[in-house]
Amino acid sequence: MSVPRKLLLTAVALASTVVLAQPSSAQSAPSSSLGPSSGSALPAAASWHAFASTGFSGPDTYFSGNPGECKYVGDNWNDRIRSARTEVATRRVELWDNYNCTGGAIIIDGSGYNSIGAWVSAYRVVN
Repeated sequence: MSVPRKLLLTAVALASTVVLAQPSSAQSAPSSSLGPSSGSALPAAASWHAFASTGFSGPDTYFSGNPGECKYVGDNWNDRIRSARTEVATRRVELWDNYNCTGGAIIIDGSGYNSIGAWVSAYRVVN
């Protein structure tokens, strides 16, 4: 296991963020061609907000999905999400290491996670 991956897991544990499994490398999958938005208004059905830089900054986009449904983030965002949060404080979303919601995961909510390593490939809305 690489040192950055170990540091990510340690930081996640210390921040009391749930780790469902030890992350492994992300796999490629077909593109869903989601790209960054340019600060546009929040779409009505958005479940969470992803950013290309830490600290909830940089290029961003919104993702949505039905509870329990695993969705690939698309080739434009695969392994490029560096911070994320839901737009509703009580909404919870799992961010997964692999395109098919396997491997390691963290759960984000309205408080978000302001520093994520280069591994998010898929998500699943919890509620």
